[in-house]
Amino acid sequence: MAEVANTRLGNRLRALRQHHFGQPVTQRQLSGALRLSGALISSWESGAAIPPEERLGGYARFFCTQRSIESDPARLVAESDLSPDEEYQRERLFEDLRLLRNEVLDEPNADDFDRETGALGGRFLYYPDGQPITILCTPLSARQLGYTDEAAHAAQLLPAVQYTTNQHHPNFVRNLGNADIDALIELVGHVRAENPTADVQWMTYDRVSSADQFTGHLILLGGVDENIEAVPAGSVNVLEVLRDRLDIPIRMTWDEDGIEFDGEVRVLLDGDGVPTSDPSKIADHEGFRPDWVPGHDDSRKRAYLRGVPQLMSDVAIIQRSRNPFNPGATATRFGGMFSRGTYGAVRAFTDARFRQRNELWLENTLDPEDFWMLLKVPVIAGTTMTPDLGRASARIRTS
Repeated sequence: MAEVANTRLGNRLRALRQHHFGQPVTQRQLSGALRLSGALISSWESGAAIPPEERLGGYARFFCTQRSIESDPARLVAESDLSPDEEYQRERLFEDLRLLRNEVLDEPNADDFDRETGALGGRFLYYPDGQPITILCTPLSARQLGYTDEAAHAAQLLPAVQYTTNQHHPNFVRNLGNADIDALIELVGHVRAENPTADVQWMTYDRVSSADQFTGHLILLGGVDENIEAVPAGSVNVLEVLRDRLDIPIRMTWDEDGIEFDGEVRVLLDGDGVPTSDPSKIADHEGFRPDWVPGHDDSRKRAYLRGVPQLMSDVAIIQRSRNPFNPGATATRFGGMFSRGTYGAVRAFTDARFRQRNELWLENTLDPEDFWMLLKVPVIAGTTMTPDLGRASARIRTS
């Protein structure tokens, strides 16, 4: 039973605090050294919550050396100052705690079955209030489709481009011009399965004609891009409107002298280094870029294959907040620098191998109804991998 696994982890944390050094360490001492609240330490020891993996790393570093309690107040010794024996103890402790934590994440919690869940047993993409669900997607731009003036170049357009741009063509396919079609297919199937009676619709943002179309639950795919191209007359630039109203300190920028692949996701900061979306308070930013296979094919020392650099990991965002047009509904965002990031972000909550543990990590670490996070989405041998949110290496920054 998951309760037993959870209790084992909690008991181990309590035993470390009370007996490891031959004298008890108070919750206040430990919380001060780890820069956490005493209530959080207590919740982990009781099994009421599950600590993130990086917090277990803090436990291992604290209890690997007696020096942690030789000063007042207690402290964390810097990793670079640990002796070989202390480093060995740290690694053993961390692995022990990590395995106990994984036992909890890998087993269903019986208490969870008493909570309201969707048809697939999930909560993050389950909407029990029955409101309509609208998925908004980014369309491929004229540049991405390979043309700049449809009227001038219609005769020269490739058949697939005509299928995308010419709604009068017999082979017109509305979603062929969707920049995140893989993520959309994954998401629509999961959301409909989780909410079998819900009205689920999707459209690209250039087809939105009124804000009334997104007063239910919203899910935005892609749309991290700051450089949103002009939309047709009469359409609402929903990404721009929502970006300004969702109050999120995340922006994506492209290098002025770069190419299609050169840019970064930025966390906007105030003068104290705290994330902010208030233009009057922005003083700095942190930038995070995708990782590329190293090589010597361009000035950034990347390897190219068939004319494009090879992605090792994308930067993605997952966010949830209140829908600014209807506080009784939610707005959820899955986005990436590239479509790989968007797809991986969606898979974090649709992949049957990871969604339960990722939901559990979210509920024990952040407010699942009001948060944002940046994460790495690995791309291995051309395949987008599902991120495990419980692993510190998968997370770049959280709110």
